[in-house]
Amino acid sequence: MPTPLHLLFDPSELPRIKTTLARPEFASFWRYAREADLADDERFLREEIKLDHPNADLARAANILQRSAFVHAIEPDPRQLAIARLALQRVLEFPRWDWILEAGRDTVGAMRNGTTSIAVVLSVDWLANDLTEAEHAAAVKFIADEAAPAAERAVFGMTHHDQVVGWGMDPAAQGFDQAYLDIDFSRWPAILDVNNLRIIATSGLAAAAAFLHGRHPRAAEWAAMADASMRLFVSRLPQDGSFPEGPDYWHFTFNYYMVSAELLRRHCGIDGRDAFDFPAMARYVQMVSVPTISAPDSCLNIGDAFKMSGAEPLAWIGRHFRDSTANQLVLQPGTIRDLPVSAWAAIWFDPTVPATRSADLPRDRVMFPGIVISRSGWGAEDAVLSLRSGEPENHEHADRNSLIFTAHGERLLHDPVKASYMRTQPKWQLRLTAAHTALLIDGRGHQYHNGEEGTNASQAHAKLVDYRTGRDWMLATSDAADAYTKAGLPVTRAQRTVIYFKPDVVIVFDEVDLTAALPVQTRWQADNHDGQAGVTSQSNGFTITRPNAWLQGRVVAGAACTINHDILPLPADEGVYPFAEVVSAAAQSHRLLTVCSATPTGDVHADWKITREPDGWLVTGTHRERAVTALIHSRPHGAPVVIL
Repeated sequence: MPTPLHLLFDPSELPRIKTTLARPEFASFWRYAREADLADDERFLREEIKLDHPNADLARAANILQRSAFVHAIEPDPRQLAIARLALQRVLEFPRWDWILEAGRDTVGAMRNGTTSIAVVLSVDWLANDLTEAEHAAAVKFIADEAAPAAERAVFGMTHHDQVVGWGMDPAAQGFDQAYLDIDFSRWPAILDVNNLRIIATSGLAAAAAFLHGRHPRAAEWAAMADASMRLFVSRLPQDGSFPEGPDYWHFTFNYYMVSAELLRRHCGIDGRDAFDFPAMARYVQMVSVPTISAPDSCLNIGDAFKMSGAEPLAWIGRHFRDSTANQLVLQPGTIRDLPVSAWAAIWFDPTVPATRSADLPRDRVMFPGIVISRSGWGAEDAVLSLRSGEPENHEHADRNSLIFTAHGERLLHDPVKASYMRTQPKWQLRLTAAHTALLIDGRGHQYHNGEEGTNASQAHAKLVDYRTGRDWMLATSDAADAYTKAGLPVTRAQRTVIYFKPDVVIVFDEVDLTAALPVQTRWQADNHDGQAGVTSQSNGFTITRPNAWLQGRVVAGAACTINHDILPLPADEGVYPFAEVVSAAAQSHRLLTVCSATPTGDVHADWKITREPDGWLVTGTHRERAVTALIHSRPHGAPVVIL
């Protein structure tokens, strides 16, 4: 009978883990794991699984394996054991654990191989006392002969782009959208080198190194290679702990980073906890959290990110660095999810670490790649404003100078979530400028790609040209002329200035200069994920309503403008996405001022006085007992002069 390796926890830790699983925060996960529909799992594994579908079917089988193996390890159960053994058998029947090949022959373990390897080695360890020698030997052989070399090939290719023979789709792999099959993989070694998939590939190496430590001649080499890859990855990240791809991609990435770090530390003698300031990452996750009444795990959904981090990497940070901010995030609603990997949060959570938010967290911050964040507080009814400036980044959208604003428990200026990864699908539109609270020129957005290489970065840049903060206000100016010029538009200035009087008033001043007379549009998106948003337009502004709050926008312009409301042109079964639109008539110079105020439902807005000044406007009024005065003067070049 195989001997357990205790890859993630020792038997002495079982009482602690069981106590954690009994906490109310873990109740939903533990119920999901223990009460899974095992009959449905068995039917899938015996009758429905397709061994040429490595994307969906391999993932489902590996999830069943890890979930049932963990439950059996905590509370031995013959039914869970039987399903786990069947899942292991089917996972090992897949010819490959990925769908990219090098030179048309060898597996490149960049996509599914790492996550599957982790699931298999952990599950085999948890099941060790109940597996036959043959079952254990089959897992060892597949990891040693297929999974580890595939991971090594991926990591080597990401590090040494010039030595890659050529990556491409496995012609035997099925279940993919045609648009994915049409992707040009030629630059993927360089693209994946600097994004989250480096760590997913690396986790396959770490899994093999720990699982085969002391019983395979290359295990130590794989461990060293995994450590080097992880250190290289974090060395490239912003030192303030921010993660350019967003908090749920941070979660996915550092879930597998942390589990790899644990495997290397516990079994290979490599301690990587000094590789980065990991508590700074917890502060980043806190900064981009935007809980609302209907979505407690909401985040600043810049690009493809659409929800907060899950609990696992935060629990690891809390345990190893006794970080209270990380621990309090673990226990927030929606952080512990009904997923097999949530078992890692139960393994790592340390209840002796206080679960309290650090008192020194700033409420105003500019984060890489150029995201301005300003907030009034941290609760579901506090206000958060973001402005997207800066550089391109993986998983981004065409969103330069776009805004997100949340107040009184509702998202009132929105950026739609869950855009498609495939350009042939209708929700690809959600990636484009027209779906953001942003600016269009002659109905066109700024430069973006057409998915030729996947969801990689575009070439669009914006530049933060002014940024100031005070005790209860923030001011930022971002110029995105570069992004619009790259789309072939005759732009010399595409500048947005945002003045935020916390918590309820946002003044937006858009300046557009062109070399040809064209109309300009500003769009103001509503959050209609539950069908409860309303958008109306008036001659001098617009309103956006949600169940618990509403926003009023008062609009003035330097020339003729019209205001209307509409929905994005998607099929009805893809959702309804309403927005207000301000249209400035064709001209070479456009100046648009929008004064937005937010209140809880039932409250009233300020009666704004907006006075035209030479080259600008004076805005005055009192909103919810907050007196506001802003004098805004446009200049021929650079940021406007703003006097508060």
